[in-house]
Amino acid sequence: MQLKELALVETICQRLCFSLFGLFISVFSFAQDTVFVKTYSLPEKIVNIDGDGRNLIVRTDNHLYKFYAGRFDELKFTPKENDRFTWISKNDNPEVFGTYSTLQFPESHQVKHRSLDNFVPGYDQYNMTEASLGNLYYLSYNGILLEYRIHHFYSIKHRGKSIRHIYHDDNFRVIATYAGIFIDSTKAVYTNKPIPGANFSSGETNKIDGHYYLNSDPIYRLKNNQWERLPLNTDIKHFKKLLKIGKQTYFQSTEAIGWINLNKLTLKKIITHTSQFHDMENLGNLLLLGNANGKLYLYDVVQRKLETVHIGSSIYDITIKGQQIILSCNDGLYEFDLKTKKSQLLFRHKHIIQSIFIGNNILSTSFEGLFLYTNNQEVFKIIDNVEFNKRALNSWNDLIYAGSTEGLYVINLPQLINEILPSLDPEILNESKLDTSLLIALGFTLVVIIGSAVFIRYRNQGKPDHYKTPKVEITPERIREDMLKNEHLISVESIADYYQISRVHLNRVLKKHNKNTLELIKQIKQEIVLDLKSKQIPIEKISQRVGYTSKYIKQHFLKK
Repeated sequence: MQLKELALVETICQRLCFSLFGLFISVFSFAQDTVFVKTYSLPEKIVNIDGDGRNLIVRTDNHLYKFYAGRFDELKFTPKENDRFTWISKNDNPEVFGTYSTLQFPESHQVKHRSLDNFVPGYDQYNMTEASLGNLYYLSYNGILLEYRIHHFYSIKHRGKSIRHIYHDDNFRVIATYAGIFIDSTKAVYTNKPIPGANFSSGETNKIDGHYYLNSDPIYRLKNNQWERLPLNTDIKHFKKLLKIGKQTYFQSTEAIGWINLNKLTLKKIITHTSQFHDMENLGNLLLLGNANGKLYLYDVVQRKLETVHIGSSIYDITIKGQQIILSCNDGLYEFDLKTKKSQLLFRHKHIIQSIFIGNNILSTSFEGLFLYTNNQEVFKIIDNVEFNKRALNSWNDLIYAGSTEGLYVINLPQLINEILPSLDPEILNESKLDTSLLIALGFTLVVIIGSAVFIRYRNQGKPDHYKTPKVEITPERIREDMLKNEHLISVESIADYYQISRVHLNRVLKKHNKNTLELIKQIKQEIVLDLKSKQIPIEKISQRVGYTSKYIKQHFLKK
């Protein structure tokens, strides 16, 4: 093999290594307040970066760039023989910055290595440099630029523990995990010492007649600051929840629903099934039961009558607000009408395991993240690539508690609604979403192809792809024309990718035409909807074409 070919293979492998690192981190998140976003590289290795909060410069051996929103804009710069690193000069005017260069690496710019143990893909290095722009954190590592997003609206407690349930009242908070049960007496303090008597929990903590009970396969009662197991004479092994309706207390296990007397320690099964029961809620005298077989059971506790309604997907969770019933299912979020006994799919997503109401909005957890479904029928991804647990979503005062396999997410609700949500774009969820394992396999293949292509393009052109201009002039008319022809262009992200620019740059381009990106896309989608409707296309097909639910289309586009 020739030397040039060896160099090519070595370079591709190096770039592939870092690309795989980025993919690995994006799929298997750190579940920390700071999460990986993207990797950037240049034809020359990056020597150092520096920032002043508003500006970020990137130095290679022979070039200097200003970096912003994924773009490297080259600055006028002539390296001297006696310098290797370049830094931003302090200036009273934050809009203007200067630079100076040094031959030695200043100790003042040394990064604290131990604080970055979980962030770098290998051993840390002496000359790592860092900078921040808003909520984005950048790290220069081994010749590349790593981008992270810092989330200020949440923190993570009990890191490394799998959180199973959170209970609140005015007296204390109970956090049940697979590594112990923790009771906190104040809002701000999170105890690390578990309550003795029960080593783990797989169900809920419930308060019945002034006593606290833990459903952890057996049932435990809290007494003298420890859990005591109830000596029930039963063959039921997996208790998950207790619920009191009137004077009667009901239990839910995975295989049965029934009555239980917590004083006399007696119980009786009233409904059994070979498929698992996942949740139990009540609406007046009606007991609603979600089952893994895709059926919703309605049990009238007064008349003792049972009715079965076919939903079609495994029901993980039942959420009730007034007369509104929300079902979190294996294939999406449903709304159930008690009068008609019919359900309507609000949005499709794999493994929605629990939901709660946040005002008129619905917050949902899944095995892939945390989502918000608004009363405008839009879906926003709040936390991505985190596996949340069933029964572990709870709100109390101005905080949201979301338990995951890697810790407890404590979210500031006012900050989420007032600051974070307005900055997000609605998600278009693909109904034919692939399994994670398949996505990873496809991702590895794509990285190899893209990494090779990018390298060849860099080698031939000598310029990074990040600051290329698109081949066509982007105008509202051009976007409309392309969206009408291409059914895959239904989101801000897909349109930006189509023109090979960032979403920020797309917004900047349309702003010059006095257009808001989201409003423009919505207008074009409305045009598509009306055109398809005039051609007698079924509403379900129209919904797939524009990425909105049928209900949203009827209310916003077809309303007379």
